[in-house]
Amino acid sequence: MQCINNVCEFECESAVDCGPGELCNANQCVTPECTIDLDCDSPLTQICTNYLCEDLPCGTHTFSYAGSPTATTVHVAGSFNAWAPTAAAGLEMVWSDALNLWFARTTLENGPHTYKFVIDETDWILDPGNPSQITDDEFNTNSLVDILCTDEPGGVCGDIEEFDWRDAVMYFLLVDRFYDSDNASDPVPNATGGNAASGPSGQYEGGDLAGVTAKLDYLSDLGVTALWLSAPYENRDEAGPSMNPDADSNQYSAYHGYWPSPQNTNFANMSNPTPTPEVESRVGTSADLHTLIDSTHAQIGADGQGMKILFDYVMNHVDENSPLFQAHSNDGWFVSGDNGRPVLCGPDNLWGDPYWGTRCAFTDYLPAFDFYNDDAREWSINDAIWWAQEYEVDGYRLDAIKHVPLSWLTDLRARLNSDIEDPVGDRFYLVGETFDYGDRDLLASFINTDTMLDGQFDFPLKANLCKAVFSHETPMNDLASWMEGNNSFYGADALMTTWIGNHDIPRTIHFASRQIGNCMEGSSTGNGWTSDYHQPSDGTPYERLGVVYAILMTSPGIPLIYYGDEIGLAGGGDPDNRRMMPWDDSSLNAHQIALRNRISTLARIRAENRVITRGRRATLSSDGDTWVYRMSGCEDASPDVIVAINRADSPRTVTIPSGSYTDLMINAAAEGGTTELGARGFAIYRAR
Repeated sequence: MQCINNVCEFECESAVDCGPGELCNANQCVTPECTIDLDCDSPLTQICTNYLCEDLPCGTHTFSYAGSPTATTVHVAGSFNAWAPTAAAGLEMVWSDALNLWFARTTLENGPHTYKFVIDETDWILDPGNPSQITDDEFNTNSLVDILCTDEPGGVCGDIEEFDWRDAVMYFLLVDRFYDSDNASDPVPNATGGNAASGPSGQYEGGDLAGVTAKLDYLSDLGVTALWLSAPYENRDEAGPSMNPDADSNQYSAYHGYWPSPQNTNFANMSNPTPTPEVESRVGTSADLHTLIDSTHAQIGADGQGMKILFDYVMNHVDENSPLFQAHSNDGWFVSGDNGRPVLCGPDNLWGDPYWGTRCAFTDYLPAFDFYNDDAREWSINDAIWWAQEYEVDGYRLDAIKHVPLSWLTDLRARLNSDIEDPVGDRFYLVGETFDYGDRDLLASFINTDTMLDGQFDFPLKANLCKAVFSHETPMNDLASWMEGNNSFYGADALMTTWIGNHDIPRTIHFASRQIGNCMEGSSTGNGWTSDYHQPSDGTPYERLGVVYAILMTSPGIPLIYYGDEIGLAGGGDPDNRRMMPWDDSSLNAHQIALRNRISTLARIRAENRVITRGRRATLSSDGDTWVYRMSGCEDASPDVIVAINRADSPRTVTIPSGSYTDLMINAAAEGGTTELGARGFAIYRAR
């Protein structure tokens, strides 16, 4: 380019202005490197544009197939072209003698796309060069390609210094069963007690808010970055029978926080409601709760951010003795049947009933709100907003969300959007509990990050992990295929909470030990009030549980640790799964301590590698016992990570792509190639 008196002229206006062998390209004289795509060094990933070899633009994908050289036609049929049955209607591939394969190129939109190759319009086959596959609900297996294009610096990672909920590791604890800071308890008369250190109890055991504050360092060392706290609101003061007294004669207290007993609070002045909503006195005071939340936010987690905190919010019902129920029992705020009493969900199995499913009560002393009543719904929303603002929490876990009308949820989200200023991670995180292992469509129906939930607890994922890793009912390649589809099932912005154990099912160590063979087994009188569930002494179940956490900690979603699962704490169903947390390491066996160390290492690896939390997963290989996958997409902001899993009870050999890596579990240099994984073992490699 020639510039005279600040007036610049291009070097060429046409090819004749250039020297011998040069062409005018974008007003520059260049020597052409290609005339067709095949002249480029990597013709499947490069394109000849204006006589220059360039990388394919993002979203442009090349399909290639090295088989069937004598075929008349080969085409690609997939979700992006309505599974075209003919070459003319589909994406027709062409044969290249130079490359010795069929190939076709097209532009795909962001998101997952399934496809097959079709030979001579009759033989539909999976792409043999693509290990990523997905099996749909009708058990059809297809090849999968996932496209993600972004102009954001750092690729899909974005700004890795900013907090993002995708980076979180969540820990759930029942305050009463975690740590007793003052060696005092306030039992409820007539509740069935027990030795909660080693078995079931329906009584308050003394854990308190100050005890949680005292153990924040423990949680930080474990790698926890978000704390889910059992509901701290004032609860029922009387003992109550079980949901099925004929089968379970025990009496229970509200130690778990799920029997709210609110005041008849007037929220006309949201900054000063009267009377003020109360914290459950048996776990602490309002000052204790403020101290816990302030201390949690000040606690720096493994991700370099202040720890976040969520409350369990229980909205379906209230205690019949609560001032709120007493004030509004006769004005349409609560559902009642012809006899004036709550309509119970259980006896007639109304849990999924189109009408009663959002109106029935769990038990007769917990009348259900009628949220089709505008005043009742408004009171509940005001209550939820007040607790969120007063204590500056960062999210809610919404209990039994499928048992309240969607109007309650959409009203809550609208108020959170308008009333909560500058929430961390640009969202007040709402995660719902819909107890269903099989119906992903039901779970998805509550998810919309603008108007409803950000995500749900992924019950179907829990079941699939258990079947593949614990019981070996399904092979690992089926798990890999299922999880490839699950990544995007709930929507591109959905943020699911992934888990293997919680407070409503027997302790996960007994699934891992195979004492419990049914991966969907819940709580019952038979497994909740028993002495059958002892701490395993063999290392095998702890290693299986470690494999599951290796998958959870290196997969999309927010992995959950249920208190005690980091040491494989024993216990049957509710309430045996709610034993006191042991704090004396001398009482633990070596396998429990090894599991805790392994989970802590995994949580820190997750925190230090944004490509794990924000990247895209691609399966590199899978078979009956092993699964190798890559997390990528963050460009230079966070190098790719390779995860290799072996669920077998003996060593297995896998292949890691060539290259130099850091083995993150042992912080040592490693090279790609064939590597052996020990029985129930795994490895995590970061590209160097």
